[in-house]
Amino acid sequence: MAKPETILHRTVADWLRVALRPPSFFTTFPAGGGGKVRGAQLKRLGLVAGVPDILVMHPIAKAGSEYGCWLIGIELKSPKGRQSDEQKVVAHAFEQAGGFYHIARSVDEVEAILREYAIPLYCKLGAAA
Repeated sequence: MAKPETILHRTVADWLRVALRPPSFFTTFPAGGGGKVRGAQLKRLGLVAGVPDILVMHPIAKAGSEYGCWLIGIELKSPKGRQSDEQKVVAHAFEQAGGFYHIARSVDEVEAILREYAIPLYCKLGAAA
């Protein structure tokens, strides 16, 4: 049986596939599991322990004609889940680099986070927007 965070991860990814459209972009980092060998392989490839489960990018206009993007990291947690020490370090680094880091425990919370940044969503939970 899948863990609650795995189920939440799948549900959020399914919703984001419908709710976000270009130029917004998202990806997920399902880095847990696979054992020590897989963990060592991912680390050697450069995966940093504690990276948020979901990354969302959305373009923003800067002063003049320059463009940039918001980088929003969303760490998914079960109702009783807590951040690991590695996740706390990454959250701090994320924010120091100009990104935004959030913890969400439901798809509703993910939706609220994205709406906070006025990211266009093409699907409200339970109905098309």
